[in-house]
Amino acid sequence: MFSIKEAKEILGLSYNTVYRLVNDGTINAVKIGGSIRISQAELRKFIFEDTSGGKVNDYQQ
Repeated sequence: MFSIKEAKEILGLSYNTVYRLVNDGTINAVKIGGSIRISQAELRKFIFEDTSGGKVNDYQQ
């Protein structure tokens, strides 16, 4: 299980972006005590699936 801080490092995103993705349900997470935790499987799912609704390479155009 990864914290948002750890997940942001893995994903190369800002803390606020990862928090927003968790908050809007794009990345599923659980709250343990006062900490939000994201499973390794959920991070893999986010990385390998196109969750933006667009094409994977849209940013390259």
